[in-house]
Amino acid sequence: MIQRVGALALCLWGGLLYAQGTSPQQVAIGSSLTIQVSDRDASAALVMAKAEALGGYFSAVTHEALTLKVPADKARELIEFIKANWKPVEESYRSESMVTSLDQLHARLKAKQELYARFEKLLATADAADIIEVEAAASKLIGEIELLKGRLRAAQHRIDFATVAVNFRLMQRERPRDDGSSPFAWLNSLGLEALLRGFER
Repeated sequence: MIQRVGALALCLWGGLLYAQGTSPQQVAIGSSLTIQVSDRDASAALVMAKAEALGGYFSAVTHEALTLKVPADKARELIEFIKANWKPVEESYRSESMVTSLDQLHARLKAKQELYARFEKLLATADAADIIEVEAAASKLIGEIELLKGRLRAAQHRIDFATVAVNFRLMQRERPRDDGSSPFAWLNSLGLEALLRGFER
């Protein structure tokens, strides 16, 4: 019984996410761009291909927008690629310091692991009546520890991968003019206005 719980503790401690020295930039960054496109699907495919080439991936896709995750140090390259190939009509950038959040998560995780270590010591000396109660408390604590480790991984992922949201806006086609002429000069050269008058007779 004690060996089984001890093995679980060993796994937990072995998988602990310690912050060995604080990263110089523990910041989550995000960008949002709205671009004019003539073909949403083709544009989305090109942007996704570029993100994947940079080591990223798409996290959400709709007909109107695309959300990408790319390594933080590659975000600028992706944004410059988008701006070089499509006309941006709106841009926004944001950053969020993750230092406090990470520190709090690490502190909570450390406290719970220290509590688990005390449970191990209790199991070593507990009688049969107490073992069930201590094991139940230890199992609950294991779940809480795993949850905190998951939250730490998620927070670290936000630092490692920048979010780039791309919104697509279709280019507006120019409406026909009231005088019957076309906005396209080459159609006017074909005598479009005269042709249309001929159909009206």
